[in-house]
Amino acid sequence: MERIIEHKTLGLVTLRKVRRSRSLKISVRSEGVLVTLPFAASFDAALRFLQEREDWALRTLQKVRVKEERGKTKFTPETDFGTYSRKVQLFPDDRQNVRVKVRPDVVEIYYPAARDINDPVLQEVIRKAVEHAWKVEAHEVLPTRVKALAEQHGLSYKRLSIRSARSRWGSCSAENSINLSIHLMHLPEHLIDYVILHELCHTRHKNHGPTFWALLEEMTNGKARTYDRQMKAHSTSVY
Repeated sequence: MERIIEHKTLGLVTLRKVRRSRSLKISVRSEGVLVTLPFAASFDAALRFLQEREDWALRTLQKVRVKEERGKTKFTPETDFGTYSRKVQLFPDDRQNVRVKVRPDVVEIYYPAARDINDPVLQEVIRKAVEHAWKVEAHEVLPTRVKALAEQHGLSYKRLSIRSARSRWGSCSAENSINLSIHLMHLPEHLIDYVILHELCHTRHKNHGPTFWALLEEMTNGKARTYDRQMKAHSTSVY
């Protein structure tokens, strides 16, 4: 059970009840702040807990985002970068706007030759072009993969939505509708499957209790915890 709020200084904050949790905890990632709390605790108590530690959370969030910015790819015509199934190539162009063409095996991004390729604004526009390619690929790959894994493991879901969410890789609603982020397209294939299986498990178990993990371990041949640790090396924001 969880609640997502828009905090006045911290941005997106997720309040999540965890059965195994014995105390309130705060974790900070570039995409936002997560407060975990025991099932017996109230969301109001979690907000008070966060308020007492707001200054620390803000300082930590700023440090994390500075570190993330340093880790971002600098896109130039010489940059070796690929999406899920395509190579990204940049070309200077006489036009004033960035254009993107998603071809079967390559993403062609044309940028204004008159502008400095290192301009942070231009770099962000190029990242948006890469995200456009991920969106195309996500619609090519994810519906078929979700359907195949659901059938393989005897699970069912109401519908699949593919979004540009940065706050999470995926989610499953109370009605068993699955949401997946286009940012899955920069994960290794086995972790894409892991995220899908994780959300499919939530069609049976709405929490992260022992029965949830037992099912997920069964569906991943005992590698669920390993894959979960590997996910921590990836971010929806750094690319």
